[in-house]
Amino acid sequence: MTTQPAGFKSWLFTTDHKKIGVMYLVTSLVFFVVGLLLATIMRVEQLDMTKTVVIGANLYNTAFTIHGAAMVLFWMIPVLLGFFANYMIPLMIGAHDVAFPRLNALSYWLYVGAGLIAVMGLVLPGRLDIGWTGYPPYSITGPANIAFYAFAVHLLGASSISAAVNFITTIITLRAPGMTWGRLNLTVWGLFGAFIIQLVGVPVLAAAVTLLLFDKYLGTSFYNGFKGGSPILYEHLFWFYGHPAVYVVALPVFGIVSDIISTFSRKRVYGYTSMVIAIMMITLVGFETWVHHMYVAGTLNWTRVLFMWGTIAIGVPTGIKTFNWLATLHKGSIELNTPMLHALGFISLFTIGGVTGIANGLLGFDIQVHDTHWVVAHFHYVLAISMSMLCLGGVYYWFPKFTGKMYNEKLGKTAFWITLVGAMIAFLPQFYLGYNGIPRRYWKLPVEFAPAMKIAAIFSFITIAGFLMTLYNLVHSAIKGEKAPANPWNSLSLEWQIPSPPPFYNFEKIPTITDGPYEYGKPANTNVSVKRTPSLQGK
Repeated sequence: MTTQPAGFKSWLFTTDHKKIGVMYLVTSLVFFVVGLLLATIMRVEQLDMTKTVVIGANLYNTAFTIHGAAMVLFWMIPVLLGFFANYMIPLMIGAHDVAFPRLNALSYWLYVGAGLIAVMGLVLPGRLDIGWTGYPPYSITGPANIAFYAFAVHLLGASSISAAVNFITTIITLRAPGMTWGRLNLTVWGLFGAFIIQLVGVPVLAAAVTLLLFDKYLGTSFYNGFKGGSPILYEHLFWFYGHPAVYVVALPVFGIVSDIISTFSRKRVYGYTSMVIAIMMITLVGFETWVHHMYVAGTLNWTRVLFMWGTIAIGVPTGIKTFNWLATLHKGSIELNTPMLHALGFISLFTIGGVTGIANGLLGFDIQVHDTHWVVAHFHYVLAISMSMLCLGGVYYWFPKFTGKMYNEKLGKTAFWITLVGAMIAFLPQFYLGYNGIPRRYWKLPVEFAPAMKIAAIFSFITIAGFLMTLYNLVHSAIKGEKAPANPWNSLSLEWQIPSPPPFYNFEKIPTITDGPYEYGKPANTNVSVKRTPSLQGK
Protein backbone atom coordinates (compact mmCIF):
# COMPACT_ATOMS: atom_id res chain seq x y z
CA MET A 1 0.00 0.00 0.00
CA THR A 2 1.37 3.42 -0.96
CA THR A 3 2.11 5.62 2.04
CA GLN A 4 1.37 9.30 2.27
CA PRO A 5 4.37 11.65 1.80
CA ALA A 6 5.36 13.80 4.79
CA GLY A 7 7.04 17.14 5.38
CA PHE A 8 6.47 20.73 4.29
CA LYS A 9 7.33 20.02 0.66
CA SER A 10 4.61 17.40 0.50
CA TRP A 11 2.06 20.10 1.39
CA LEU A 12 3.50 22.68 -0.97
CA PHE A 13 3.38 20.41 -4.03
CA THR A 14 0.55 18.10 -3.01
CA THR A 15 -2.24 16.96 -5.31
CA ASP A 16 -3.95 14.97 -2.53
CA HIS A 17 -7.51 16.26 -2.19
CA LYS A 18 -7.41 15.89 1.60
CA LYS A 19 -4.31 18.04 2.06
CA ILE A 20 -5.67 20.63 -0.37
CA GLY A 21 -8.89 20.69 1.63
CA VAL A 22 -7.04 21.31 4.88
CA MET A 23 -5.03 24.13 3.25
CA TYR A 24 -8.30 25.70 2.08
CA LEU A 25 -9.62 25.48 5.64
CA VAL A 26 -6.58 27.12 7.23
CA THR A 27 -6.38 29.89 4.62
CA SER A 28 -10.09 30.68 4.74
CA LEU A 29 -9.99 30.82 8.56
CA VAL A 30 -7.25 33.45 8.32
CA PHE A 31 -9.54 35.60 6.18
CA PHE A 32 -12.39 34.90 8.61
CA VAL A 33 -10.31 36.35 11.43
CA VAL A 34 -9.47 39.38 9.25
CA GLY A 35 -13.17 39.91 8.59
CA LEU A 36 -13.98 39.65 12.30
CA LEU A 37 -11.28 42.17 13.24
CA LEU A 38 -12.55 44.65 10.64
CA ALA A 39 -16.09 44.18 11.93
CA THR A 40 -14.83 44.95 15.43
CA ILE A 41 -13.17 48.15 14.24
CA MET A 42 -16.35 49.30 12.47
CA ARG A 43 -18.51 48.59 15.52
CA VAL A 44 -16.11 50.43 17.83
CA GLU A 45 -16.30 53.43 15.48
CA GLN A 46 -20.09 53.42 15.78
CA LEU A 47 -20.11 53.49 19.57
CA ASP A 48 -19.91 57.30 19.43
CA MET A 49 -21.75 59.19 16.67
CA THR A 50 -20.25 62.57 17.55
CA LYS A 51 -16.53 62.04 16.87
CA THR A 52 -13.90 59.83 15.28
CA VAL A 53 -13.15 56.92 17.60
CA VAL A 54 -10.70 54.74 15.66
CA ILE A 55 -10.79 55.48 11.92
CA GLY A 56 -12.13 58.28 9.76
CA ALA A 57 -14.75 58.11 7.03
CA ASN A 58 -12.34 57.08 4.26
CA LEU A 59 -10.77 54.25 6.23
CA TYR A 60 -14.21 53.17 7.40
CA ASN A 61 -15.22 52.73 3.75
CA THR A 62 -12.08 50.69 3.13
CA ALA A 63 -12.82 48.58 6.22
CA PHE A 64 -16.33 47.59 5.12
CA THR A 65 -15.06 46.90 1.59
CA ILE A 66 -12.45 44.43 2.82
CA HIS A 67 -14.80 43.05 5.49
CA GLY A 68 -17.41 42.16 2.87
CA ALA A 69 -14.91 40.68 0.43
CA ALA A 70 -13.09 38.71 3.13
CA MET A 71 -16.25 37.19 4.59
CA VAL A 72 -18.03 36.29 1.33
CA LEU A 73 -15.30 35.73 -1.27
CA PHE A 74 -12.41 34.58 0.90
CA TRP A 75 -14.13 32.83 3.84
CA MET A 76 -17.56 31.35 3.20
CA ILE A 77 -17.27 30.30 -0.44
CA PRO A 78 -13.72 28.87 -0.10
CA VAL A 79 -14.40 26.97 3.14
CA LEU A 80 -17.44 25.32 1.54
CA LEU A 81 -16.27 24.79 -2.05
CA GLY A 82 -12.64 24.41 -1.00
CA PHE A 83 -12.45 22.55 2.31
CA PHE A 84 -15.72 20.62 2.49
CA ALA A 85 -15.81 19.81 -1.23
CA ASN A 86 -12.19 18.71 -1.38
CA TYR A 87 -12.13 16.66 1.77
CA MET A 88 -15.61 15.13 1.73
CA ILE A 89 -16.77 14.55 -1.84
CA PRO A 90 -14.28 11.77 -2.76
CA LEU A 91 -14.82 10.10 0.63
CA MET A 92 -18.61 10.34 0.37
CA ILE A 93 -18.81 8.93 -3.16
CA GLY A 94 -16.20 6.20 -2.65
CA ALA A 95 -13.41 7.57 -4.85
CA HIS A 96 -9.62 7.47 -4.46
CA ASP A 97 -9.24 11.14 -5.45
CA VAL A 98 -10.82 13.88 -7.56
CA ALA A 99 -11.02 13.65 -11.35
CA PHE A 100 -8.23 16.19 -12.00
CA PRO A 101 -5.81 16.33 -9.05
CA ARG A 102 -3.38 18.84 -10.59
CA LEU A 103 -6.20 21.17 -11.62
CA ASN A 104 -7.40 20.87 -8.04
CA ALA A 105 -4.03 22.04 -6.70
CA LEU A 106 -3.97 24.90 -9.21
CA SER A 107 -7.41 26.00 -8.01
CA TYR A 108 -6.10 26.39 -4.45
CA TRP A 109 -3.01 28.38 -5.45
CA LEU A 110 -5.14 30.70 -7.62
CA TYR A 111 -7.24 31.36 -4.53
CA VAL A 112 -4.11 32.15 -2.50
CA GLY A 113 -2.89 34.45 -5.27
CA ALA A 114 -6.20 36.31 -5.23
CA GLY A 115 -5.84 36.83 -1.49
CA LEU A 116 -2.33 38.21 -1.85
CA ILE A 117 -3.47 40.60 -4.60
CA ALA A 118 -6.30 41.82 -2.38
CA VAL A 119 -3.83 42.50 0.46
CA MET A 120 -1.54 44.38 -1.94
CA GLY A 121 -4.49 46.53 -2.91
CA LEU A 122 -4.65 47.71 0.70
CA VAL A 123 -1.07 48.91 1.00
CA LEU A 124 -0.41 50.31 -2.48
CA PRO A 125 -1.57 53.79 -3.59
CA GLY A 126 -5.27 54.23 -4.28
CA ARG A 127 -7.46 53.13 -1.38
CA LEU A 128 -9.90 50.28 -1.99
CA ASP A 129 -13.12 51.88 -0.72
CA ILE A 130 -15.63 50.86 -3.39
CA GLY A 131 -17.46 48.13 -1.48
CA TRP A 132 -17.24 44.48 -2.47
CA THR A 133 -19.60 45.25 -5.38
CA GLY A 134 -17.27 47.78 -7.07
CA TYR A 135 -20.14 49.92 -8.41
CA PRO A 136 -19.45 52.57 -11.05
CA PRO A 137 -19.38 55.51 -11.50
CA TYR A 138 -17.33 55.98 -8.31
CA SER A 139 -15.12 52.94 -8.98
CA ILE A 140 -14.05 54.30 -12.38
CA THR A 141 -13.81 57.99 -11.45
CA GLY A 142 -12.55 57.77 -7.85
CA PRO A 143 -9.08 57.03 -6.47
CA ALA A 144 -9.58 53.27 -5.96
CA ASN A 145 -7.03 50.92 -7.50
CA ILE A 146 -9.41 48.94 -9.69
CA ALA A 147 -6.57 46.93 -11.23
CA PHE A 148 -6.05 44.98 -7.98
CA TYR A 149 -9.80 44.55 -7.50
CA ALA A 150 -10.24 43.18 -11.02
CA PHE A 151 -7.16 40.97 -10.86
CA ALA A 152 -8.26 39.44 -7.55
CA VAL A 153 -11.74 38.74 -8.96
CA HIS A 154 -10.23 37.15 -12.07
CA LEU A 155 -7.99 34.86 -10.03
CA LEU A 156 -10.88 33.88 -7.76
CA GLY A 157 -13.01 33.28 -10.85
CA ALA A 158 -10.37 31.06 -12.43
CA SER A 159 -10.10 29.14 -9.16
CA SER A 160 -13.88 28.72 -8.95
CA ILE A 161 -14.32 27.60 -12.55
CA SER A 162 -11.47 25.10 -12.22
CA ALA A 163 -13.01 23.66 -9.07
CA ALA A 164 -16.47 23.52 -10.67
CA VAL A 165 -15.24 21.57 -13.69
CA ASN A 166 -13.24 19.25 -11.44
CA PHE A 167 -15.93 18.41 -8.90
CA ILE A 168 -18.86 18.18 -11.30
CA THR A 169 -16.78 15.67 -13.29
CA THR A 170 -15.80 13.86 -10.08
CA ILE A 171 -19.39 13.49 -8.87
CA ILE A 172 -20.67 12.32 -12.26
CA THR A 173 -17.89 9.87 -13.18
CA LEU A 174 -16.13 8.61 -10.03
CA ARG A 175 -18.99 7.37 -7.86
CA ALA A 176 -18.38 3.90 -6.42
CA PRO A 177 -20.39 0.93 -7.74
CA GLY A 178 -23.91 1.16 -6.35
CA MET A 179 -23.55 4.85 -5.45
CA THR A 180 -26.62 5.99 -7.37
CA TRP A 181 -27.86 9.57 -7.45
CA GLY A 182 -30.46 8.59 -4.88
CA ARG A 183 -27.76 7.42 -2.43
CA LEU A 184 -25.62 10.56 -2.42
CA ASN A 185 -25.24 12.56 0.77
CA LEU A 186 -27.21 15.79 0.67
CA THR A 187 -23.90 17.56 1.28
CA VAL A 188 -22.74 16.24 -2.10
CA TRP A 189 -26.00 17.36 -3.72
CA GLY A 190 -25.63 20.84 -2.23
CA LEU A 191 -22.05 21.15 -3.45
CA PHE A 192 -23.09 19.85 -6.88
CA GLY A 193 -25.70 22.62 -7.19
CA ALA A 194 -23.23 25.25 -5.96
CA PHE A 195 -20.63 24.24 -8.54
CA ILE A 196 -23.23 24.48 -11.32
CA ILE A 197 -23.93 28.07 -10.23
CA GLN A 198 -20.19 28.83 -10.21
CA LEU A 199 -19.73 27.39 -13.70
CA VAL A 200 -22.57 29.48 -15.15
CA GLY A 201 -22.32 32.69 -13.14
CA VAL A 202 -18.61 33.39 -12.57
CA PRO A 203 -17.79 34.07 -16.27
CA VAL A 204 -20.43 36.82 -16.26
CA LEU A 205 -18.82 38.44 -13.21
CA ALA A 206 -15.42 38.18 -14.90
CA ALA A 207 -16.80 39.99 -17.95
CA ALA A 208 -18.30 42.70 -15.73
CA VAL A 209 -15.04 43.54 -13.93
CA THR A 210 -13.05 43.32 -17.18
CA LEU A 211 -15.20 46.05 -18.72
CA LEU A 212 -14.79 48.01 -15.47
CA LEU A 213 -11.03 47.72 -15.88
CA PHE A 214 -11.25 48.95 -19.49
CA ASP A 215 -13.33 51.98 -18.46
CA LYS A 216 -10.89 52.88 -15.70
CA TYR A 217 -7.61 52.56 -17.58
CA LEU A 218 -8.31 52.37 -21.32
CA GLY A 219 -10.88 55.15 -21.67
CA THR A 220 -13.79 53.00 -22.85
CA SER A 221 -17.34 53.89 -21.89
CA PHE A 222 -19.22 50.71 -21.08
CA TYR A 223 -20.34 52.06 -17.70
CA ASN A 224 -19.44 55.77 -17.95
CA GLY A 225 -22.71 57.65 -18.26
CA PHE A 226 -20.92 60.86 -19.29
CA LYS A 227 -19.68 59.07 -22.43
CA GLY A 228 -22.87 57.24 -23.31
CA GLY A 229 -22.30 54.17 -21.14
CA SER A 230 -24.63 52.73 -18.48
CA PRO A 231 -23.69 52.07 -14.84
CA ILE A 232 -26.86 49.97 -14.66
CA LEU A 233 -25.32 47.49 -17.09
CA TYR A 234 -22.66 46.73 -14.49
CA GLU A 235 -25.36 46.14 -11.85
CA HIS A 236 -27.10 43.61 -14.11
CA LEU A 237 -23.88 41.74 -14.86
CA PHE A 238 -22.68 41.84 -11.25
CA TRP A 239 -25.92 40.69 -9.64
CA PHE A 240 -26.53 37.97 -12.22
CA TYR A 241 -23.79 36.18 -10.30
CA GLY A 242 -23.81 38.27 -7.11
CA HIS A 243 -27.18 37.04 -5.91
CA PRO A 244 -26.78 33.37 -6.91
CA ALA A 245 -23.50 33.57 -4.95
CA VAL A 246 -25.76 33.53 -1.88
CA TYR A 247 -26.92 30.08 -2.97
CA VAL A 248 -23.34 29.02 -3.66
CA VAL A 249 -22.97 29.35 0.11
CA ALA A 250 -26.47 28.21 1.08
CA LEU A 251 -26.77 24.96 -0.89
CA PRO A 252 -23.74 23.20 0.66
CA VAL A 253 -24.82 24.50 4.06
CA PHE A 254 -28.27 22.96 3.58
CA GLY A 255 -26.60 19.63 2.85
CA ILE A 256 -24.31 19.83 5.87
CA VAL A 257 -27.25 20.64 8.15
CA SER A 258 -29.09 17.60 6.80
CA ASP A 259 -26.11 15.29 7.45
CA ILE A 260 -25.63 16.58 11.00
CA ILE A 261 -29.32 16.39 11.94
CA SER A 262 -29.72 12.88 10.53
CA THR A 263 -26.64 11.62 12.40
CA PHE A 264 -27.56 13.09 15.77
CA SER A 265 -31.26 12.26 15.49
CA ARG A 266 -30.49 8.67 14.43
CA LYS A 267 -33.13 9.04 11.70
CA ARG A 268 -33.29 9.05 7.94
CA VAL A 269 -33.60 12.56 6.48
CA TYR A 270 -37.31 13.18 6.08
CA GLY A 271 -38.28 13.68 2.44
CA TYR A 272 -34.87 12.96 0.89
CA THR A 273 -36.23 13.21 -2.66
CA SER A 274 -37.98 16.51 -1.99
CA MET A 275 -34.73 17.85 -0.47
CA VAL A 276 -32.83 16.99 -3.65
CA ILE A 277 -35.55 18.57 -5.83
CA ALA A 278 -35.48 21.69 -3.62
CA ILE A 279 -31.69 21.99 -3.98
CA MET A 280 -31.87 21.76 -7.76
CA MET A 281 -34.84 24.16 -7.92
CA ILE A 282 -32.84 26.76 -6.02
CA THR A 283 -29.90 26.16 -8.37
CA LEU A 284 -32.15 26.98 -11.34
CA VAL A 285 -34.46 29.67 -9.94
CA GLY A 286 -31.54 31.48 -8.27
CA PHE A 287 -30.63 32.94 -11.66
CA GLU A 288 -34.10 34.52 -11.91
CA THR A 289 -33.83 36.78 -8.86
CA TRP A 290 -31.00 39.23 -9.48
CA VAL A 291 -33.18 42.23 -10.41
CA HIS A 292 -34.57 42.48 -6.87
CA HIS A 293 -31.28 44.27 -6.10
CA MET A 294 -32.27 46.92 -8.65
CA TYR A 295 -35.91 47.77 -7.89
CA VAL A 296 -34.98 51.46 -7.53
CA ALA A 297 -32.60 51.54 -10.53
CA GLY A 298 -35.14 52.55 -13.15
CA THR A 299 -36.20 48.97 -13.90
CA LEU A 300 -39.43 48.55 -15.89
CA ASN A 301 -42.49 47.84 -13.76
CA TRP A 302 -43.39 44.53 -15.42
CA THR A 303 -39.79 43.35 -14.96
CA ARG A 304 -39.83 44.28 -11.29
CA VAL A 305 -43.06 42.32 -10.76
CA LEU A 306 -41.67 39.30 -12.63
CA PHE A 307 -38.54 39.17 -10.51
CA MET A 308 -40.53 39.82 -7.34
CA TRP A 309 -42.43 36.59 -7.99
CA GLY A 310 -39.17 34.79 -8.77
CA THR A 311 -37.76 35.98 -5.45
CA ILE A 312 -40.83 34.83 -3.53
CA ALA A 313 -40.93 31.51 -5.40
CA ILE A 314 -37.44 30.59 -4.23
CA GLY A 315 -38.75 30.70 -0.67
CA VAL A 316 -40.82 27.58 -1.42
CA PRO A 317 -37.95 25.06 -1.74
CA THR A 318 -36.24 26.80 1.17
CA GLY A 319 -39.35 26.30 3.29
CA ILE A 320 -39.47 22.64 2.23
CA LYS A 321 -35.99 22.06 3.62
CA THR A 322 -36.78 23.75 6.93
CA PHE A 323 -39.95 21.65 7.31
CA ASN A 324 -38.00 18.47 6.48
CA TRP A 325 -35.31 19.25 9.06
CA LEU A 326 -37.94 19.70 11.76
CA ALA A 327 -39.69 16.50 10.65
CA THR A 328 -36.37 14.66 10.85
CA LEU A 329 -35.95 15.88 14.42
CA HIS A 330 -39.47 14.77 15.37
CA LYS A 331 -39.30 11.72 17.66
CA GLY A 332 -35.61 11.34 16.94
CA SER A 333 -33.03 10.12 19.45
CA ILE A 334 -31.46 13.57 19.62
CA GLU A 335 -27.96 14.13 20.95
CA LEU A 336 -27.23 17.80 21.65
CA ASN A 337 -23.50 17.91 21.13
CA THR A 338 -21.60 20.81 19.58
CA PRO A 339 -22.23 20.11 15.85
CA MET A 340 -25.94 19.53 16.50
CA LEU A 341 -26.22 22.77 18.48
CA HIS A 342 -24.66 24.65 15.58
CA ALA A 343 -27.16 23.08 13.18
CA LEU A 344 -30.11 24.06 15.37
CA GLY A 345 -28.68 27.54 15.90
CA PHE A 346 -28.37 27.91 12.15
CA ILE A 347 -32.02 26.96 11.63
CA SER A 348 -33.10 29.58 14.18
CA LEU A 349 -31.04 32.42 12.70
CA PHE A 350 -31.74 31.41 9.12
CA THR A 351 -35.49 31.39 9.74
CA ILE A 352 -35.36 35.00 10.97
CA GLY A 353 -33.36 35.97 7.90
CA GLY A 354 -35.62 33.98 5.58
CA VAL A 355 -38.85 35.53 6.83
CA THR A 356 -37.43 39.04 6.51
CA GLY A 357 -36.16 38.03 3.07
CA ILE A 358 -39.70 37.32 1.89
CA ALA A 359 -40.66 40.82 3.02
CA ASN A 360 -37.54 42.16 1.33
CA GLY A 361 -38.56 40.56 -1.96
CA LEU A 362 -41.91 42.35 -2.04
CA LEU A 363 -41.67 45.26 -4.43
CA GLY A 364 -43.54 47.85 -2.37
CA PHE A 365 -41.66 47.08 0.83
CA ASP A 366 -38.23 46.75 -0.74
CA ILE A 367 -38.46 50.18 -2.35
CA GLN A 368 -38.85 51.66 1.16
CA VAL A 369 -35.97 49.78 2.79
CA HIS A 370 -33.62 49.50 -0.21
CA ASP A 371 -29.99 50.17 0.77
CA THR A 372 -30.93 50.75 4.39
CA HIS A 373 -29.80 48.98 7.55
CA TRP A 374 -32.74 46.60 7.09
CA VAL A 375 -30.79 44.93 4.27
CA VAL A 376 -27.70 44.67 6.49
CA ALA A 377 -29.71 42.95 9.22
CA HIS A 378 -31.45 40.57 6.79
CA PHE A 379 -28.17 39.63 5.08
CA HIS A 380 -26.37 38.84 8.33
CA TYR A 381 -29.21 36.71 9.71
CA VAL A 382 -29.78 34.77 6.49
CA LEU A 383 -26.15 34.37 5.42
CA ALA A 384 -23.21 35.96 7.21
CA ILE A 385 -23.79 34.95 10.84
CA SER A 386 -26.00 31.89 10.43
CA MET A 387 -23.94 30.23 7.73
CA SER A 388 -20.62 31.09 9.34
CA MET A 389 -21.95 29.39 12.46
CA LEU A 390 -22.95 26.32 10.45
CA CYS A 391 -19.61 26.19 8.61
CA LEU A 392 -17.90 25.99 11.99
CA GLY A 393 -20.45 23.38 13.06
CA GLY A 394 -19.51 21.33 10.01
CA VAL A 395 -15.83 21.67 10.91
CA TYR A 396 -16.67 20.37 14.40
CA TYR A 397 -18.63 17.47 12.89
CA TRP A 398 -15.82 16.28 10.63
CA PHE A 399 -13.01 17.43 12.96
CA PRO A 400 -12.23 13.86 14.12
CA LYS A 401 -12.17 12.74 10.48
CA PHE A 402 -9.52 15.14 9.20
CA THR A 403 -7.44 15.53 12.38
CA GLY A 404 -7.86 12.16 14.09
CA LYS A 405 -8.49 14.05 17.34
CA MET A 406 -11.51 15.16 19.37
CA TYR A 407 -12.34 18.77 20.11
CA ASN A 408 -13.16 20.08 23.60
CA GLU A 409 -16.92 19.51 23.91
CA LYS A 410 -17.43 21.80 26.91
CA LEU A 411 -15.58 24.71 25.32
CA GLY A 412 -17.39 24.07 22.03
CA LYS A 413 -20.82 24.33 23.68
CA THR A 414 -19.82 27.42 25.68
CA ALA A 415 -18.56 29.19 22.57
CA PHE A 416 -21.74 28.23 20.70
CA TRP A 417 -24.09 29.75 23.30
CA ILE A 418 -22.03 32.95 23.49
CA THR A 419 -22.14 33.24 19.70
CA LEU A 420 -25.86 32.50 19.47
CA VAL A 421 -26.89 34.99 22.17
CA GLY A 422 -24.83 37.72 20.53
CA ALA A 423 -26.01 36.88 17.01
CA MET A 424 -29.68 36.80 17.96
CA ILE A 425 -29.60 40.42 19.16
CA ALA A 426 -26.69 42.04 17.31
CA PHE A 427 -28.63 42.92 14.18
CA LEU A 428 -32.17 43.33 15.52
CA PRO A 429 -31.66 47.10 16.08
CA GLN A 430 -30.73 47.46 12.42
CA PHE A 431 -34.18 46.29 11.35
CA TYR A 432 -35.46 49.28 13.32
CA LEU A 433 -32.93 51.60 11.69
CA GLY A 434 -33.81 50.36 8.23
CA TYR A 435 -37.52 50.71 8.86
CA ASN A 436 -36.78 54.35 9.70
CA GLY A 437 -34.91 54.80 6.43
CA ILE A 438 -31.34 55.02 7.76
CA PRO A 439 -28.96 54.26 4.84
CA ARG A 440 -26.33 51.56 5.24
CA ARG A 441 -22.58 52.16 4.78
CA TYR A 442 -22.68 55.52 6.62
CA TRP A 443 -19.92 55.72 9.19
CA LYS A 444 -21.91 58.03 11.45
CA LEU A 445 -25.67 58.23 12.02
CA PRO A 446 -27.95 60.88 13.55
CA VAL A 447 -27.42 60.96 17.30
CA GLU A 448 -31.02 59.92 18.06
CA PHE A 449 -30.19 56.48 16.65
CA ALA A 450 -26.98 56.12 18.67
CA PRO A 451 -28.57 53.89 21.40
CA ALA A 452 -29.67 51.34 18.78
CA MET A 453 -26.19 51.20 17.28
CA LYS A 454 -24.62 50.83 20.74
CA ILE A 455 -26.81 47.79 21.42
CA ALA A 456 -25.86 46.37 18.03
CA ALA A 457 -22.16 46.99 18.69
CA ILE A 458 -22.16 45.41 22.17
CA PHE A 459 -23.84 42.20 21.01
CA SER A 460 -21.64 42.11 17.92
CA PHE A 461 -18.63 42.04 20.25
CA ILE A 462 -20.24 39.11 22.07
CA THR A 463 -20.76 37.27 18.77
CA ILE A 464 -17.18 37.89 17.68
CA ALA A 465 -15.89 36.68 21.06
CA GLY A 466 -17.86 33.45 20.59
CA PHE A 467 -16.40 32.92 17.13
CA LEU A 468 -12.87 33.51 18.39
CA MET A 469 -13.42 31.01 21.23
CA THR A 470 -14.50 28.45 18.63
CA LEU A 471 -11.37 29.06 16.59
CA TYR A 472 -9.22 28.68 19.70
CA ASN A 473 -10.94 25.39 20.49
CA LEU A 474 -10.31 24.05 16.99
CA VAL A 475 -6.65 25.07 16.87
CA HIS A 476 -5.87 23.87 20.41
CA SER A 477 -7.69 20.57 19.87
CA ALA A 478 -5.91 19.96 16.56
CA ILE A 479 -2.59 20.23 18.43
CA LYS A 480 -3.37 18.70 21.83
CA GLY A 481 -6.76 17.02 21.48
CA GLU A 482 -7.41 13.44 22.55
CA LYS A 483 -7.22 10.72 19.91
CA ALA A 484 -10.58 10.20 18.18
CA PRO A 485 -12.16 6.87 17.35
CA ALA A 486 -12.63 6.11 13.66
CA ASN A 487 -16.38 6.76 13.84
CA PRO A 488 -17.17 8.76 17.00
CA TRP A 489 -20.72 9.58 15.87
CA ASN A 490 -21.62 6.02 14.76
CA SER A 491 -22.63 7.49 11.41
CA LEU A 492 -23.64 5.30 8.47
CA SER A 493 -22.22 7.76 5.94
CA LEU A 494 -19.41 6.32 3.82
CA GLU A 495 -16.65 8.70 4.94
CA TRP A 496 -16.96 7.40 8.51
CA GLN A 497 -16.46 3.74 7.50
CA ILE A 498 -12.68 4.15 7.05
CA PRO A 499 -9.98 5.16 9.56
CA SER A 500 -9.61 8.75 10.80
CA PRO A 501 -7.65 10.47 9.31
CA PRO A 502 -8.23 8.57 6.07
CA PRO A 503 -5.43 6.62 4.36
CA PHE A 504 -3.60 8.23 1.45
CA TYR A 505 -5.79 6.57 -1.17
CA ASN A 506 -8.95 6.70 0.99
CA PHE A 507 -10.14 3.15 0.24
CA GLU A 508 -7.85 0.14 -0.05
CA LYS A 509 -10.56 -1.29 -2.28
CA ILE A 510 -13.34 0.74 -3.87
CA PRO A 511 -16.49 -0.18 -1.92
CA THR A 512 -19.73 -1.47 -3.36
CA ILE A 513 -22.63 0.60 -2.06
CA THR A 514 -25.84 -1.18 -1.12
CA ASP A 515 -27.73 1.56 0.71
CA GLY A 516 -27.93 5.31 1.34
CA PRO A 517 -26.10 7.23 4.08
CA TYR A 518 -29.17 7.84 6.26
CA GLU A 519 -30.61 4.33 6.63
CA TYR A 520 -30.54 4.13 10.41
CA GLY A 521 -32.10 0.89 11.59
CA LYS A 522 -30.40 -1.03 8.77
CA PRO A 523 -26.88 -2.51 8.54
CA ALA A 524 -24.02 -0.24 7.44
CA ASN A 525 -24.05 0.66 3.77
CA THR A 526 -20.67 -0.44 2.43
CA ASN A 527 -18.42 -3.45 2.23
CA VAL A 528 -15.57 -1.50 3.84
CA SER A 529 -14.18 -3.49 6.76
CA VAL A 530 -15.26 -1.68 9.94
CA LYS A 531 -15.96 -2.75 13.49
CA ARG A 532 -19.71 -2.76 14.05
CA THR A 533 -21.14 -1.45 17.29
CA PRO A 534 -24.67 -1.86 18.67
CA SER A 535 -25.36 1.88 18.24
CA LEU A 536 -24.67 1.54 14.51
CA GLN A 537 -27.89 -0.38 14.20
CA GLY A 538 -29.95 2.65 15.24
CA LYS A 539 -33.32 2.20 16.83
